Amino acid sequence: MNLSPLQMAARTTLPADRPAVPPISGRTAVDTIAFMNVNVVPLDREGVLPDQSVLVHDGRIVGMGPAADIPISESVTRIEGEGRYLIPGLFDMHSHLLSDDRIADDHAGAELAVILANGVTSIRIPIGKPEHLEYRKRIAAGEMIGPALHVGSPQIAGRAFGSVFNGREVETAEQARQAVRDFHAEGYDFIKLTFFISEEVYAAAVETAAELGIRVVGHVGPQVRLARALVAGQQIEHLDQYLEAMLPEDAPTRNSLSGIGIWQRPNWESLDYIDEAKIADLARATVEAGVWNTPTLAFLNSSFGTGRSDRQIAESPDYGFVSAEVREELLRGRDVYWSNPPPEERRLRYVELRNRLTRALYDAGAKLMAGSDAPEWMLLYGFTLHRELESLVEAGLPPRAALEAATRNPAEWLGVLDESGTIEVGKRADLVLLSANPLEKISNTRRIEGVMLGGQWLSRIALDFLLDRSAAELSQASLRDAPESDSE
Repeated sequence: MNLSPLQMAARTTLPADRPAVPPISGRTAVDTIAFMNVNVVPLDREGVLPDQSVLVHDGRIVGMGPAADIPISESVTRIEGEGRYLIPGLFDMHSHLLSDDRIADDHAGAELAVILANGVTSIRIPIGKPEHLEYRKRIAAGEMIGPALHVGSPQIAGRAFGSVFNGREVETAEQARQAVRDFHAEGYDFIKLTFFISEEVYAAAVETAAELGIRVVGHVGPQVRLARALVAGQQIEHLDQYLEAMLPEDAPTRNSLSGIGIWQRPNWESLDYIDEAKIADLARATVEAGVWNTPTLAFLNSSFGTGRSDRQIAESPDYGFVSAEVREELLRGRDVYWSNPPPEERRLRYVELRNRLTRALYDAGAKLMAGSDAPEWMLLYGFTLHRELESLVEAGLPPRAALEAATRNPAEWLGVLDESGTIEVGKRADLVLLSANPLEKISNTRRIEGVMLGGQWLSRIALDFLLDRSAAELSQASLRDAPESDSE
């Protein structure tokens, strides 16, 4: 019998000293599996559904209800869920791979396995390349282990930057139109904009994308600014240009800390002039424009605001998934920044303003999505999605809202809410089994007992196998070049 990579991982057994997990192995996605007596966090309604039976067959949820009311035949594979919590598979809406530019493409499979083992069953890669389109196809066909991929175009920028530039330099409106047409024809899922884009280029890219029915996402630069992006309906990364929009007209500068502006030391003085009274108006304008944001709080707040020590990095679960030389390269930007950082008062003010803005957007009804911006500064893929959920709660969101930002909301934005994002009969069986309730404490999303991807169950033993195998491979991976650290 020929088994897919996912089925092989599910059947893998490890040494007997591994902790016991619910008995399950060797069943394919077309078998019937039942989660028994499990607490379901469905996210299509409030609260938790206690003591449920959830039936999965042929990759779909085919039944769900109180355990006492759902008869389970002897032929069904059972996963004991008593005391456990079932949530939808997680989405990371801003995740890069080291194999995008730093290590060989051959390591992408190991990286995607790490993401899946962290309960992330779908990711959005903002800046794509042809290899990502191939991975997307192979994962969908069951030939490769990993989360479902939603792939952005190579970046459209006013000029190339960094040692490795995966994108197209665009200086005129016609060049912008052609870039959008080309990337659409090549099969990318959306158009990614980054830096140094003129308003003329921006307008042409947005207009052409609208004609083709493909969405525009990414950075908002100082030539474009927030008001124009809101009119365009662009999906915004990193809360770009919100701080600039909070500056009063009589401020001595119009520049603040969005995008590459954060590296300009004089820009930190802009925080002294921020008008916080503008936050509520900006949040309302965002709602009226129907614009979605991916704040990436965990990466930006910790990297440029509070910082992480060498010891904290060494003690993190990410540490063993890169080689020493890759680790050094990932931390190069951190070491430069923290060799002479802005004053602590301003750094903490930066974190406070981003958190207040995120909470204001949520309170106003604006849609937020969780994204890690991994693997920058040793905040690796998979692991940092959980950090982002915790950062959203630290910013003032309820745990449920943070969880929705990594489940229901991304599914809605991607147009796949009828397939995933909540736990309902008929939906694809992308599920994560937790040992504790994430609505009580969002960090409980880390307490993963198993992951189901398209009806294929991976127990804790199988997940540990994937992590161990990936760590063994990635810890030996060499740099293929030495790109500058830049977060897209």
